[in-house]
Amino acid sequence: MRFSAAVVLLTALALAGLAGCGQPATEVPTVNIPVDTGSVESDRAALVAFYHATGGPRWDNNENWLSNEPLDTWHGVTTNSEGRVTRIDPGRSGLIGNNLTGQLPPELRNLTELIHFATRDNHLVGPIPPELGNLSNLRSLILGVNQLTGPIPPELGNLSNLNRLDLNVNQLSGPIPPELGNLSNLERLSILGSQLTGPIPPELGNLSNLEDLRLGGNQLTGPIPPELGNLSNLRELSLDGNQLDGDIPPELGNLSNLESLELNENQLTGPIPPELGNLSSLKELRLYENRLTGPIPPELGNLSSLKIFILHGNQLTGPVPPELGNLSNLEVLGLSGNQLTGELPSSLTMPTGIEMLLWFDNSGLCAPPGQVQDWLQGLELLQVGGPSCPSQ
Repeated sequence: MRFSAAVVLLTALALAGLAGCGQPATEVPTVNIPVDTGSVESDRAALVAFYHATGGPRWDNNENWLSNEPLDTWHGVTTNSEGRVTRIDPGRSGLIGNNLTGQLPPELRNLTELIHFATRDNHLVGPIPPELGNLSNLRSLILGVNQLTGPIPPELGNLSNLNRLDLNVNQLSGPIPPELGNLSNLERLSILGSQLTGPIPPELGNLSNLEDLRLGGNQLTGPIPPELGNLSNLRELSLDGNQLDGDIPPELGNLSNLESLELNENQLTGPIPPELGNLSSLKELRLYENRLTGPIPPELGNLSSLKIFILHGNQLTGPVPPELGNLSNLEVLGLSGNQLTGELPSSLTMPTGIEMLLWFDNSGLCAPPGQVQDWLQGLELLQVGGPSCPSQ
């Protein structure tokens, strides 16, 4: 049963009136009022507000919207057995790529049973409403490939059931809220290609269920937090195309499930941590276009699953470790634009799947005659290299 504020007020006034009619004054009793957690009617009103705010008449498909038909017949909407809205769902060819424009309205907070909300690949503008942080049942929030602006609301850190947050390719600015570190059920956090600034919050290291962390293509600064090494379930870590500096934390070598590590196109300095050789599941390692120094650690030859290994555009020195010949699944090896010296090791001829080897612009690196040169000439796709070593 629901009670309006007017009923409560009249009840209180009536009780107060009795106290003034020759009776001893008594305290107004506390009345326990059931909390209105929403209804089909409030969901309908929220969807109507959403329709008007996002240019509903111009959507590519707005079938049954604003009609008196049940809400689960409105294009892209799913409801539960009680008629409450639970999904605005791309799986039903919903509102992804449906020509939505305008801004997301704050009335979305009233969709209190919403589990999945996806409006990717539209033309939405303006801020992300902080009111979305009230949707305590939400598990997926997918707003990528729009033109959203402004900061990421820290209120999104209240979404304790969220397992996917996708804000890719917008024009969001400001820092990553440390409150996102409260999303204990989050499995995927993806904010590629925006204009975020400031450091990566170390609080993200609390996301123990995280499998996919993608923050590339922003303007993030400062060091990579060593706390990211706590993310034991992480499979992809993409921090490329920022302005991160400092050393690569050796703690990243703890990520035993990691399959892809992309730290390229930053301003990282110092050596490549030999601890990265512990990443037994790693398939792609991209460290190019940084300011890394020192030798290539021979421990990287332990990465038996590695397929793509690109180091070009750093300041690496010393020889190419013969241990790289142990990378039996290697397909692409990029070593160009460093200060490597010595001969290409003959062990590199062992990985049979190599299709591309780039090793030019290393003033002291050369290919010895015989086995190595014959192998280079036989590469199926491409090898761009430096000089041959002098004959002995």
